[in-house]
Amino acid sequence: MKIKVLHHYNQDVDTVFSRFHDPDFMQEKYVGIGARNVEVLECSGSDGAYRIKVKREVPADVPGLLKKFLNPWNTVVQSEHWEGKAGGPYRCQISLEISGVPVSLGGEMELRTQDGGCVNDVRIEVKCGIPLVGGKLADFVGSDAEKAIQAEYEFIRSRLG
Repeated sequence: MKIKVLHHYNQDVDTVFSRFHDPDFMQEKYVGIGARNVEVLECSGSDGAYRIKVKREVPADVPGLLKKFLNPWNTVVQSEHWEGKAGGPYRCQISLEISGVPVSLGGEMELRTQDGGCVNDVRIEVKCGIPLVGGKLADFVGSDAEKAIQAEYEFIRSRLG
């Protein structure tokens, strides 16, 4: 499953990016969208290169067919490697690991100036190699990921004003 979304912000690229690598804001954001036990494991960098790693537990309304693979709460570790400079664009390689779940999630983000503000262009692919049920698992995880991406966007926009 491929996820592609474009998030528009009224603020400049540097203002938005400052939130993307602020550990206190990350903690607030993930708790604000329903995660628990949020830990910012890494948030480092400067001069155009940033590394972020966040571990959290996320809820899932798991259908019966997939209960063998997913729990009502699942541990996710999200790793981001950002590169860019003041004024943007900022580019990110992102990966997410769901503990004990045989799917891979990875992709790119690009935060760039556009139309008097900026946009975050998000592209993520969800894959599962298990025959038969793998497609359903990837689709379910992808659907949950899309909902989380939208919730994060709405949270960030609400905090930026």
